[in-house]
Amino acid sequence: MYRTIPVRASFTDEEKAFWIFQCEQANSLINSAIYYTRQAHYSRLEQLEDAFTTYWRGDELRYGWKIYNCNMTYPELCKALKESLNYKAMAAQSAQQTLKTVAESVNSYNKLVNLYYKGKGNRPKLIRYRKKGGLAAVTFPRQALNYKDGWFDPSISRETKAHLLTEITLQIPDFIDSDWVKEVTIRPYLGELWIDWVIDDNKEPISNNRNLDYNQAWSFDHGGTNWLTGVSTRGKSLIIDGRKLKSMNQGYARLVGKYKTGKPDLYWDSNLDRVQRKRNNQMRDAINKAARFIINRCLIDRIGNLIIGWNERQKDSSNMGKRGNQNFVAIPTKRLINRLEQLCPEYGIKLTITEESYTSIASYLDDDSLPKHGEKPAGWTPSGKRVRRGMYKTSIGHLVNADCNGSANIARKVARQLEINLTKLGREALTLPHRYDIFKSLKRSYRTRSEKARFQPAL
Repeated sequence: MYRTIPVRASFTDEEKAFWIFQCEQANSLINSAIYYTRQAHYSRLEQLEDAFTTYWRGDELRYGWKIYNCNMTYPELCKALKESLNYKAMAAQSAQQTLKTVAESVNSYNKLVNLYYKGKGNRPKLIRYRKKGGLAAVTFPRQALNYKDGWFDPSISRETKAHLLTEITLQIPDFIDSDWVKEVTIRPYLGELWIDWVIDDNKEPISNNRNLDYNQAWSFDHGGTNWLTGVSTRGKSLIIDGRKLKSMNQGYARLVGKYKTGKPDLYWDSNLDRVQRKRNNQMRDAINKAARFIINRCLIDRIGNLIIGWNERQKDSSNMGKRGNQNFVAIPTKRLINRLEQLCPEYGIKLTITEESYTSIASYLDDDSLPKHGEKPAGWTPSGKRVRRGMYKTSIGHLVNADCNGSANIARKVARQLEINLTKLGREALTLPHRYDIFKSLKRSYRTRSEKARFQPAL
């Protein structure tokens, strides 16, 4: 399986100067390729009749070029720019990888053009220039890397090698086998340089794990204070606490506001770089810990199905008030789902993403119907209701955890599709979920126990 492992680089001053120079050359080469692409595209349009048109952009009537596909290809870019100074300052294969990124952007633009004329998207814009003097990522395929004694020697062009003050090497992390490495990228990130190791560890996705029971499932509902609330068909429930995440985001917003007070809207400096790096690292750490916790929980309980409730575009169209939006939107639940999509095939866990319309207000114990969004029947009303924050009351007066009720309804939405058994998911499981703080309460022994459970047969 292919995966990317990002590692913060620790270069000497001479090495850092070299890599910054390479990133500057990559940035300039991209701009040169964009300039060549745009000029060739507009020269072609000038030869066409009626190349200009009027169109609406918002409430303004504009006049400009018609939208046509761009015919630029990677071989043409490589042929046109291989004699440029920026190309020669980089290793040949690295420069070629840089030009391929421009060609890929052109292909994406052409696809957007096709969607635009089918009425499925907004008017696309031809690729734009990068900031002058900025930095761009530098990529080396495996052929451009020479391995020796735990170090990779990247290819360096003749023009640049004559001016080097030190030997340029890349140390491979201890947990990566040199035979796994397929590509290495050095990229700028908020004032620092990072190394992305693209590896293939030769592991194949598991389609059916005989140690897991695919008639059972864990179902999760996401939120704010209770980041993830889960119930299982074995009669268990839990909550992954989100208060720490909310606190991290609040601290980040407070510091950004402090440093930008009295400054223009687009102001940015090294202090803001540091604050942004810290916050992003905290969110990445939380995502990895939560994803690993959920996977390990499935392995310990021998459960083969994982269900997540998610409505597309619910983050950018939420309407919960200023304070509610701030607390909800900043929590990276979609990135957690993407991480689970990467991890589940490795262990044979089947991940199902389902829409969660009406799961919070319908009563699971009363077996209320669960219509899809926009398909609610006339006169539909839930049997129960929320009596206060975190508490749901059924039609006969039973009190259960409101988020657990929502998680159970999410499982019920796909129960027939996945052929899962909900008989053990009753009132007891919905009443007292155990709360976990992924930053404090999870010990290394928990993961060890989970790894052992992976190889034990299902009950």
